[in-house]
Amino acid sequence: MPRLNELLACEGLPNVLVTGLAWDSRKVKPGDVFFAIPGGKFDGHAFISAALAKGAVAVVGEQPISGLAVPYVRVENARAALAQAACAFYGHPTKKLTTIGVTGTNGKTTVVHLLGQLLPHCEALTTVRVEEENLSCVTTPEAPDLQRIAAEAFAAGKRFFAFEASSIGLAQRRVDGVHLACAVFTSFSRDHLDFHGTMEAYLSAKLRLFQLLRFGAPAVVCTRAPVSAVAAAAPHARLITYGIEKGDVQATAIRRGKGGMSFRITGRYGHAEAFLPCPGIHNVENALAAITVGLSLGFPLADLLERLADAQLPLGRFAQFQSSSGATVVVDFAHNPEALRCALAACRPWARRLIAVFGCPGESDQGKRRIMGAIAGRLADLVVITSDNPKSEDPRAIAAEIAAGVAEVGGTWAVILERALAIRWALNYAGPGDFVVVAGKGHERYQYLADRREAFSDLATVQELVGTVRK
Repeated sequence: MPRLNELLACEGLPNVLVTGLAWDSRKVKPGDVFFAIPGGKFDGHAFISAALAKGAVAVVGEQPISGLAVPYVRVENARAALAQAACAFYGHPTKKLTTIGVTGTNGKTTVVHLLGQLLPHCEALTTVRVEEENLSCVTTPEAPDLQRIAAEAFAAGKRFFAFEASSIGLAQRRVDGVHLACAVFTSFSRDHLDFHGTMEAYLSAKLRLFQLLRFGAPAVVCTRAPVSAVAAAAPHARLITYGIEKGDVQATAIRRGKGGMSFRITGRYGHAEAFLPCPGIHNVENALAAITVGLSLGFPLADLLERLADAQLPLGRFAQFQSSSGATVVVDFAHNPEALRCALAACRPWARRLIAVFGCPGESDQGKRRIMGAIAGRLADLVVITSDNPKSEDPRAIAAEIAAGVAEVGGTWAVILERALAIRWALNYAGPGDFVVVAGKGHERYQYLADRREAFSDLATVQELVGTVRK
C-alpha cells in the first residue's frame, strides 16, 4: 500500500500508510484519506468529523483547518488533488495502456462502445457501464473509480482503454493525470448550460481533454466540431479530422438500408467499402470516429472494417422493436436538441407517420426545452410530451415549455405526463409503417422525482408492450 507522502505533491507529509481514497464520508473505510470536496449542494468540509469517526487516517481540503487528530493537507483544489492521488494510488495505469478519451456533446457512448469492438483487447468505459455498475458519477466517474478500472483492465491483460470524458467530468478535474495516447471530439452543440453557463465555458471544459495529450499524439476531431479551437488548445497534438464528405478520413456514397448503412471510406489512409449494421448517418459518423482512431494508432483499414461489419450499438442507443400493429419502435438516449434531431431524421425517410415520445429533465438547461419541441414539431407527425426525470420541477410546467416549441412550428402534440402511459398510448396509436421514437432515457433504469427515484426503463416498458425481439 502507498504512503501519504507518495500520493500528494506536498512537502513534509508524514509517512502514513493509506489503504484507500474517499470523497464521500458515508463510504470511508479505516485507512482511507478523506478528500473534503466543495459541491453544489454540500461541502465536504462539513463531514470531516464523520470521516474521522469511520477511520480516515488523513484529510485533504481547501479550507484552513487546525486541531485535527490526523494529518490535514490544505490544497488549492481538492478535486485536482484527488485525481493526482488516484493516479499514484493505482500505479498510473493509463501510462501502461494505450488510453483513448472521447468527448463531444453526442456520440461519446457509441464511439467508445465501437472502439471496444474494433480494437483488440480494449476495455471500454461507457455511460451505460457507469450506470450498470453504480459508479460515482454519470458518464465520467470520479478519478479513483476511473483509475481503478484502468488498473483492473491492465491487470486483466487489456492493451487499450477507451473512456468517455464529459464536459462536467473534465471541468471537475476527474480526468486530471490521465496519460492520453489519443483524444476524440465527436460533436459540439447545446447541452449542460445549467452547469457551464455559456457555450464558451462548455467548449473550454471539453478542450481540457486535448491538453492532456502527449506530444505528437493524435487528436481525432469531427469536421462538425470546433477543429480550430482544438488546434489552438493542443498545438503539440497531431490533428486528424473526419466527417461526412469532409476531412482527412471521409465517409462518402452513403446508402441507407434497413439492415444498416453502406458507405465508402476515402482519404489519407486509403479507400474501401464499409458496412455498419446500424441505422443513421449520425452512426456512420460515430463509426468513422472509431475507425479514424484505429487508423491513427496503426491498425489496417481492412481489419477495422471487418470488425465494424459485426459491430453493435450500446444498450439504449437506437434499439429497434417491431410491434404487433406493424409499427417500428425505437428507444434512444437522445436527450439534447442535436441528438433528438439525428434520431428523428434517421427514422423520417422510412416512416409513414413519425411519432416522437420525449420530455426534458428538471433542474437542467431550461433553454433547450422549447428548442427540442420545435425540432420534434418539424420532424414528427405527432409529439407525445411526457416526463423525463422532472426532479423538483413541476412536470406540467416543463411540458408546457416543450409544447410552446412544438406550437411555434405548427406541430401537433399531446401531453401525457406518466411516461409508461405515454409510451403505451403512442404504441396503441401507431399502425403499419409508422415509427415511434421513445427518446431521452435510453439505457437508464430510474425516473428521478422530487423526493425519490422510481425504477423505470424505456427499454423494459417497450419490451413488455411489444416483445423482446429486436429488428
